[in-house]
Amino acid sequence: MGQTHDEITQNLAERRCWEVARGDDFRLARRLYRKQRVDGVYRLDAGALLDDFFHFLRAIGVMALLEEAHGAAIQRKMVPFVQYVLRYGVKTLFGMQRINALPRLLCSEEALMQWVGFNAPQVREGVCQRGATKRQGERAPGPIGPDTLAKNIVQWHLRTLEMVCNGAMRAVATAGVCGATVTGIADGTDLDTTERDTGCGEVTRKVHIEDTRGQGHAIASTVYGWKVFRLMDAATKIPLAVKVGQIQEHEALWARALVSHARLNLAGAARLAKVVFEKGCVDGTTLWWLDQQGIRFVVPAKTKMAVPAEARAQAAAGTALTVGRRVHTVRHGQGRQAWTKRLETEVGGITGLTTYDP
Repeated sequence: MGQTHDEITQNLAERRCWEVARGDDFRLARRLYRKQRVDGVYRLDAGALLDDFFHFLRAIGVMALLEEAHGAAIQRKMVPFVQYVLRYGVKTLFGMQRINALPRLLCSEEALMQWVGFNAPQVREGVCQRGATKRQGERAPGPIGPDTLAKNIVQWHLRTLEMVCNGAMRAVATAGVCGATVTGIADGTDLDTTERDTGCGEVTRKVHIEDTRGQGHAIASTVYGWKVFRLMDAATKIPLAVKVGQIQEHEALWARALVSHARLNLAGAARLAKVVFEKGCVDGTTLWWLDQQGIRFVVPAKTKMAVPAEARAQAAAGTALTVGRRVHTVRHGQGRQAWTKRLETEVGGITGLTTYDP
């Protein structure tokens, strides 16, 4: 099912994290009648929604970084590469699921396309008329087609993209968006591609499937692609640093570099005080380095390690410090056979654990 203009506009409003404004026509009319001061008048369309956003990016220097971007393998270009970047960025900001939906949902918006860098004649007639005589049917609206955007945006070199992302994060931090002290959340995400992607990695994993009789089987599946490892601000969810490696690389290998990049991006604006990792980053050398840097860390211990066994033993002995309690009701079953159960979860803190395996 395709998306509508209302749905992508709602996505934009939610991703911008704005406070929802409520219309009060009676109050507005009363203020205008009494000639009282009005804070501002805003157009409720996609172009106006991005006015302040693009102005903010230009003011803090992010637009200058994007304007220096270029595609590594593009030899001839009719459109500056930054316009491909901005157009794809707007697609992501609006939460559009398919690139082929661009002509129908966004490309006909002249105000929005002007922010991306295209003028009104280009929006109506296209950047060029190549292939116009062979075209059957009406031309899709917009300056360039989705195929052109897809072919050019992938020409952005991986390391250049990583550099621009970290530069943008540094600019946002310098603008004072983050607090004085920051808690970071590290997370790794696989980005699957095909084996034709130059430089990508590959990893073979076991995938559990069920046959037609409901029996489970484990098969080997090879996946190609990259791994995006990022550190986000826990309060604002704004990325602080990003590293990109091959899909088979372990997160623990990138943890120290990621934290170093985040501290560099925050330098002079905020201090990285604590980092929350996932289980994949359990590495004694890295954790010791974080401690020496004065950075507190939180990382779940694996079940088979000695640390959780000692912690549970101390908790059972009554030496744990209670730091939280939660009571909730769980529903089981359906219909008349349904029943509820009251569960109480208590979290305790343990100090002085010395049985970390390495």
